[in-house]
Amino acid sequence: MLKNPITAILRSKASTGIKWIAFSLMVVLVSAMPSMLYALFGPGDGSSMTLTLIFAVGALLGHIGFLIGLLLLLRDAFFNKK
Repeated sequence: MLKNPITAILRSKASTGIKWIAFSLMVVLVSAMPSMLYALFGPGDGSSMTLTLIFAVGALLGHIGFLIGLLLLLRDAFFNKK
């Protein structure tokens, strides 16, 4: 049975930082998908400005999420010694 990738990430036993990084990489992939599909199946005259903006915003949010995940991993490694 196929799992929903978002719930699989959220229910995993990984640390919070790894979950943030995995989710942000998924955001980048989902925001790039319309532009890739348009380039593959759309007309050959160029790309749509709207799809480019969707990818730019998704990439920005994904990079911010990656930074948050990295900071959470560093916090766990250096300040939360168990």
